Amino acid sequence: MDANDTPGARLPLRGEAGVTIRDVAKALNISHTTVSRALADNPKISEKTKSRVRAMVEQMGYLPSASARMMRGRRSSLVGLIIPDVQNDFYATVAKIVADSLALHSMQLLLSVTDDDPERELRELRAILETRPAGIIIVPTASPRPETCALLQNVETVQLVRVHTDLVGNAVVIDDRGGIRSATRHLIASGHKRLAFVGGDETLSTGRERLGGFQDALNEHRLKATNIALGLPRPEFARYAVTAMMSAKNRPTGIILGSAELTLGALQALRALKLEWPLDVSVVGYHDPPWFELAEEGITTVQLPVKDIATTATTVLLSRLETRHATIPPSASAGTLQFETSLVLRGSTRPL
Repeated sequence: MDANDTPGARLPLRGEAGVTIRDVAKALNISHTTVSRALADNPKISEKTKSRVRAMVEQMGYLPSASARMMRGRRSSLVGLIIPDVQNDFYATVAKIVADSLALHSMQLLLSVTDDDPERELRELRAILETRPAGIIIVPTASPRPETCALLQNVETVQLVRVHTDLVGNAVVIDDRGGIRSATRHLIASGHKRLAFVGGDETLSTGRERLGGFQDALNEHRLKATNIALGLPRPEFARYAVTAMMSAKNRPTGIILGSAELTLGALQALRALKLEWPLDVSVVGYHDPPWFELAEEGITTVQLPVKDIATTATTVLLSRLETRHATIPPSASAGTLQFETSLVLRGSTRPL
């Protein structure tokens, strides 16, 4: 039996409000120092005492203080993930994969949603930083506030999917340009010359890259775009854009979409206009949520390496945390990791 370790006293009920480490110690009739050392797996504490402490902690519902752990020099187990939209299948999948990857390292995810609003992004970041997280994985807005950029300089940060030049740290991205270029080439090879692109705003790095891929393929074949519509990557924008372009006299025979949400809006517009794909227009989507395979004969799409980028972003962040005390500044070893896409052919496209 350890020093200060005597037979236990009354056993409190689980869930008593405001349980502290001193309450656990009182219930076991041992010192709070012994309880603290037992929870820290101190080798000077016997396994019998550690077992008793763990059992009492479970019974009482005691939760160790994250700030107290950090004051003792232990790394936080929390990682913040800041994304624009949790209803978007892509970002919802990313969040699940990051959470699972962190769990393998006994760490937890703090999720925040910005709705692509720089002011909300700043508020969400401040709230996360109050918890003293180990690091941040962020899909930045188009124009982060200067305060946001300054705050992120003081915490290990990995940019995901999008890149903003004012933010330091590593970035894990997708070859958006190459993905849309291959989709456009596919339609051109199928005989389509009147092509349209509906994508995100050029203020976003992803929007610029995807538009660039569309224009690259057209330039290769000396073609001009029939229509280009750029805006918020939301279904309602695509519904408006596709309704307008498909109601025009010289409407496109093929449409490339810059996201799954835009693909959904485009199909809704075509359905409302009583147009069929690929009979009236060939459609190529972006990303590959489960419903793409079920819609009509399936949606031809640019498939994204969601699992690869999400797990890699987590791995990169954890690796940076292991070397955070190195003498080199964070930006010195920062770099960008880019993952390739693949084109999945289904029934939404056909030769002209």
